Amino acid sequence: MEQPIDFVVTWVDGQDEAWRKERAKYCATDGEDNGECRYRDWGLLSYWFRGVEAFAPWVRRVHFVTWGHLPPWLNTECPKLHIVRHEDYIPREFLPTFNSNVLEIYLHRIPELSERFVYFNDDVYLLRPVKPD
Repeated sequence: MEQPIDFVVTWVDGQDEAWRKERAKYCATDGEDNGECRYRDWGLLSYWFRGVEAFAPWVRRVHFVTWGHLPPWLNTECPKLHIVRHEDYIPREFLPTFNSNVLEIYLHRIPELSERFVYFNDDVYLLRPVKPD
């Protein structure tokens, strides 16, 4: 029997006021590498999910990593969807974090994550069918 494959995608809503206030407590200045443009949501995430549904229906589960905010259109009742908040898998001493490297280094700690998984940023899309191999 083949091992299941999961997908992991990270996302942030840089317009979320609660998130912006939290970030402002820890990130006093907007330098070149920490400007608002790094956290902008272009409204394209629904196309990521559509691509997965259309081109990788074999995926066991999608682990949606977020600070806590969710897109209003997201079907949170989907049985393949696992919403993962940062505190669900990142050690407490490294929270809060606004750094993608921290999010990525602890991905292996996501509860119920398959041993085989594919990590996506929210700007990488499936545009044609893909096979598990």
